[in-house]
Amino acid sequence: MADWAKLLPDILSLIARRIHLFEDFIAFRGVCKPWRAVAVKKNFNGPQQIPWLMLAEDDNSDQRRFVNLTMNNKIRRVTLPEARGKKCFESRGWLVTVAQDGDMNLLNPFSRAQVSLPHISTLNYYTHEEGDMGNIFMYVNKAVLSSSPDESSDYVVMVIDKSGWLAFCRSGDETWTTIEPRGGSFFDIAYYKGNFYAVALGGKIFVCDIGGSNSALALNVGQVPTAFLYFHVRSYLAESAGALLVIVRDGYQIQYLDEYDEDPDFDINNPDESRIDYGTHEFHVFELDLNEGRWTEKESLSDNALFVGDNASICIDVSRFPGIKANCIYYTDDCWPAYLHFNRGGGKDMGIYNLEDGSITPLYSGQSFSPITPPMWVTPSL
Repeated sequence: MADWAKLLPDILSLIARRIHLFEDFIAFRGVCKPWRAVAVKKNFNGPQQIPWLMLAEDDNSDQRRFVNLTMNNKIRRVTLPEARGKKCFESRGWLVTVAQDGDMNLLNPFSRAQVSLPHISTLNYYTHEEGDMGNIFMYVNKAVLSSSPDESSDYVVMVIDKSGWLAFCRSGDETWTTIEPRGGSFFDIAYYKGNFYAVALGGKIFVCDIGGSNSALALNVGQVPTAFLYFHVRSYLAESAGALLVIVRDGYQIQYLDEYDEDPDFDINNPDESRIDYGTHEFHVFELDLNEGRWTEKESLSDNALFVGDNASICIDVSRFPGIKANCIYYTDDCWPAYLHFNRGGGKDMGIYNLEDGSITPLYSGQSFSPITPPMWVTPSL
């Protein structure tokens, strides 16, 4: 019987390079020491991977559970004490973590590599009160990387802060730099063709100029039709086949279930959670022509699927991946203005939206809630 551990490293490397799924590559890596030695990042040539669903943190646990949709919702447990008790966002396979003391880091959840980011107190108008932990976690609402720290030492992290303003840091910076606000409150960011783009309240699209010696600026380059923004919950940006997409999520941030205005005991700022609800009803997807400033509503994503939430929004050709539905939007619960009214936190508003027929099917059959980091998409990476 052959001793597979004694295969030549060159042969093992060739085998590793033919593996397309991250889950299979991890299994290959776990066979023995010689196989682990060649199962490194440079030998993984698979396509863009389907994000895994990182579930909310279990109480008093250093482990995180990840749901792999391509493997029949298989759950993988990952030891990750570096993320315990922290607010998390995701971009390019890395988490951007915010701790209760205001420390911020980049964290690869699978290699556990960490990179320090500027302290949260260097964001504009930082006014944290001692003991108000919720205030700390709300100081960052989104975070996006220009490139993975694994691939380049010259990367930029851009965030949306509590006020809805944009701020960024370059690798090695000790403070955040605020971008002069010209569009009000921002919802999402995307790094597209060498620039950061952001979508603001009201559907305006901005490109961020962060290369000049003077103050950084956000310049208006487009507008989503306002007719689609009436029940607008939030908007996202994603690249697809070289084009910039705007994804508009419609529904209710807060829906009152009875005539609260007739009840003298009803507190609109702190309502009884049994009398309120929130949720997503539908999505619209637009493709923007930045040169002409025109838009086209997309009726189909073809073989692609979108993944949106507290992650950097991503569009993927899913034709190679079993268990993933094309022409669908996979969304998680990122509506913190609503879910903070519930003791259990966020995790309710998740699903799979079919762009063809408008139907919504469940994303995850279990329960997973958190007021800090509800379930979110994480692209697996080495």
